[in-house]
Amino acid sequence: MNYSIIPMAMLLAITPALGIAQSKQADPCFQGNTVEINQCLGNRLEARDKALNAAYGALLKRLDASDPTDGVDYQSIKRQLVDAQRAWINFSQNDCNGRYALYAGGTIRGAVYAGCMIAHTERRTNDLRRWMSAN
Repeated sequence: MNYSIIPMAMLLAITPALGIAQSKQADPCFQGNTVEINQCLGNRLEARDKALNAAYGALLKRLDASDPTDGVDYQSIKRQLVDAQRAWINFSQNDCNGRYALYAGGTIRGAVYAGCMIAHTERRTNDLRRWMSAN
């Protein structure tokens, strides 16, 4: 039996669970060993997290700078946004921790967790940007 194809087959089978879109080009993060993959995905998650924080901060500022004479309770909206962000953090961490636990016996668990967090973070960033552009 050729054991060298087993890790690749496993990776292809769980790619959707990682939250990584399959494309014709191979994902550059999956071009090395486990340590290199985890480092690359960690760097990607850090960059996505910075983009999320920028979008969140911009939306909070926009709510602060809104017109107080238009009759909208911007402070209440801002509190709801903060509550929603805290709930999103809790949800995304719990969701990805569950996926991590599912693969706890394998070296792919770090990539599964990072892929899950990247996918959640990208979706939340896009949601915040759409909210801000609608305002």
